[in-house]
Order: sequence, then C-alpha cells, then structure tokens
Amino acid sequence: MEIQEKLTKQITETKYLNVENTERYRPIIRLFFEKYERLEYWLYKEDVFNELKKSDYFKDYTIELCEQDLNRLVEWQNLTNMQDTSNVQTVDEFKNRKYRYQLTEYAIEIERLVLRLETLKVKTSSLEPKLFEKIRLLLQKLLTLKDPKELNDCFNELNYNFTTLNESYKDFLKIFHEAKTEDLMKSEAFVLYKDKVISYLKDFIGGFQLNGLKINEIIKKIPEDFEEYLMDELIVYQKSIPNMEPDFDYNYLKEVNRGKYHSIIKWFDTSNLATSESARLKSAVSNIINKIMKNVAAILEMQASSMNRKEEYKHVLNLFANSKSLEESHELGTVVFGIPKTKHYTTIEKTTESIDLSITDIQDYVISLESHNRKLKQKAIKRPIEDKTLAKESALREIISLRNHEKEILNKYIKDGYIKIKELGKITKFERRFILSLITSGLKKDGFIYNGEHGIYFKVSKISEDEIELISDDGTFTMPDFLIEFGGQNE
Repeated sequence: MEIQEKLTKQITETKYLNVENTERYRPIIRLFFEKYERLEYWLYKEDVFNELKKSDYFKDYTIELCEQDLNRLVEWQNLTNMQDTSNVQTVDEFKNRKYRYQLTEYAIEIERLVLRLETLKVKTSSLEPKLFEKIRLLLQKLLTLKDPKELNDCFNELNYNFTTLNESYKDFLKIFHEAKTEDLMKSEAFVLYKDKVISYLKDFIGGFQLNGLKINEIIKKIPEDFEEYLMDELIVYQKSIPNMEPDFDYNYLKEVNRGKYHSIIKWFDTSNLATSESARLKSAVSNIINKIMKNVAAILEMQASSMNRKEEYKHVLNLFANSKSLEESHELGTVVFGIPKTKHYTTIEKTTESIDLSITDIQDYVISLESHNRKLKQKAIKRPIEDKTLAKESALREIISLRNHEKEILNKYIKDGYIKIKELGKITKFERRFILSLITSGLKKDGFIYNGEHGIYFKVSKISEDEIELISDDGTFTMPDFLIEFGGQNE
C-alpha cells in the first residue's frame, strides 16, 4: 500500500460529530443538507435561526449563539460563507457584514454517510438476480462503444450495479450468520418460512448461474489492449468537463477507474485456480440452503417424536389408573421404569434377534469376574503379532491394477487435451463410471481441479445447452453436453 499525504492528514470536517456542543452543530448541518437536497444552497443566519427555533430543544437559542456556531462550522470547513452586498445601502451596512452560508462537498458526503448509518438497522438486504443480467448486458455494451461520453456513462452504470450486487449479497448473507437468525432457524416458527426462503435463494442462484457463465465467456474474449483503451477514453471524457481545480490529479483518477475495472473482472473470472468471489457466493448460498434443510428436518423430527411420546405417556397413565392393586402397579412400574439397582454386563453377546424366545430358552452365559484389589495384578496374555503382509500386497496390486486401467482410459479418449462426451461412442461400464466420476469432481469447483491419483489438472464445462446420450454396456445415459479439458498448473 502506498502511503500518500491524503491518507495521513486529519479530516477536520468530521469534528462537528463528536465535540462539545455537537447537539447544536449536527442539527445545523442536517438543516443545510435538507435544504441542499431541495436545491436551496445558500442560507442566511436568520434562516438557520428561525428553523431551529421551531423546535423546543432550541427554545433558549439566540441569534448570537447561532452566528457563533456557523462561524465555528466555517472554521472546520463544513460551511463556506460569502458576504452578501446585493442590498447594501450604507457604509454601516457594509461594515456589519451579512453572510450567506453553504455546505462544502466534504460536509455533504459526510452527512450522507451519517444518514446511512442512522438507517442501517432498518435497512433491508436482498438478492436481486436481475443485477447479473444488467451487468452482462452492460459489459457487452462497453466492448462495442467508441464515444468517450457513452463509455463513461456505461462504465459508471456498470460500477453502480456491481457495487449494489456486492453490497447486497454480503449484507443478506451476513443475516444468516447472526445469533438471532441461528435461533430463529432452529425454532418451529421457521418451518412456515423455509419454503419461501429456499425458493428465494434458488431463484438467485438460477439467475447467477445463467448469467455468470455468460459473463465469464465475455471476459475471456476481451482484447488485451481494451483495458488501456478504456482507461484513456475515460480520462479524455473527464478532461472535457470543466474543472474548477487546476491541479486535479487525473493520474490518480485513472488508477481509481482501473481498480474498479479489475474488481469486476476478478469477481466473475474463473479461469485461474484461485477461488473467485462469484464461486464463494455460490458456495455460501448452497451452504445456507443445506443448513436450512438440516434445521427444518431436525425440527420436524422433534415434533413427530414429541407427538408420539405424548400418546405413549397417555397410554401408560391409563394403565396405571386402571391398576386394581398396589402390587399390580409395582409390576407395571418395573416394566415402565425398569428394575432398581440393576447391573449391566456389556460383554454379553446376543445369540439371537428373535423376540419370540423366552429368557429360559437361552443358554446360560458364564462371566468371569476380575478382582478390584490393586495388589492383585492380572496376568498379561501374550499374543503373537499377526502377519498381514500378503493381504497388504494383494490390496496394493488391486489398487495399482485399477489405476492402470483408469490411465488407459485417459490415454484412449483424450484428444488434443480434451474429452468430448458426445464423441465417445459406445463405452464399457467401467469406463462410464470413471468418466462420470471425473465430471462429478469437476462440477464441484469452477476452474481447474487437481486429481492426485493420476497427477492431472482438469476442468468440466458445457459445450452447449443440448442434451446428449452416453451409451455403455449397461444402458444409455442422457446428460448435458459436457467437455473435460486437461491442463492447468501441470502444463
């Protein structure tokens, strides 16, 4: 990180938020900001004073104190002032300077931030799948434009939609990791909402998968010199806009634009082995859906168990209520609650699973009891070490044979670094299982993955939206038109 002077200097414009008399400064700045939103930029001290006096909080406020507060805010560069000489009639009126006040750019942005912080707790986060489609269309449009103004407008709109997407999904997913949400997901009330939540998340994932792959394809086709071309054209347009700052740093603006461009590309790009943000999003939403399903299943199982147990308790209570004597109740209690002071011998092995046999029909079982006296040591039984060399060698030969067979399949079907499923023809049952296992592993991750058993990198992608038939000895398997590409890090 490069440490510049801008990063080390104090921001005096934020002083009004946390100093003595903040309770007066903040309403003044908020008043100026609300007027600014209504295009009323300049205010006299009388305007400020009259507005504040409408509140009971400022019932003891004076015009002198108001002027003092305004001057302090000018000193902190939250406000700028200008002397109003339009209606001056006398020298005394000119000496008694009458000022108009206006918010500075820093103060406007700071107050916007404060407003956002005030509404943070009531902010609703959402996942909007349409944003992926908008980003895809804007990215396509960006590659075709030539006019600097149109490029700038398209680039700004693309960044706005990308920022909205990035912030929205992080805020939404953060909700599912909060303690109150965890408690809600484990409660019975959540069962009523689970279908809506899962459907909402699946719609988002559907929109993401539909457009994410297309965006990735667009990124792969971007020319190498397009980035520099775009950065230069954006600066050309910025320089065409009249700027009141003669020493404006256009080089810094260019690097800011470059950072925004790189953020969008890296978010969607899955061509390298590093996990992209889009892949993390897909994984996070999938994990949330799995967590919801597990919690709901546990809740439903608990409800069913509780209902069954409740009926059992009622039946047992009726049996006790209908007992004719205390002895009969004791006998029933022994069956329901068990025999008191029992000893359990865990070494006894079952000889049968039949429920029709009586205990008298089972042969006696002799248990050898050992002494608990510490002075009496049990004689150690020496057992020879069992030789398992032959079993290990046999297992190893089977594994080597299996791996060699799989390697033969790879050598047989890989052409120019690819396996096209629709071009395989008829294959054996073993070949079908091995190829489908590669496809299953490849679909778990975007980009190349490593297979340690054969020392290869490969990835799985769709060639088209068509469905193909994979014919093998044990039948015909209908599946998407997949392509297995080999290469990556091991090239």
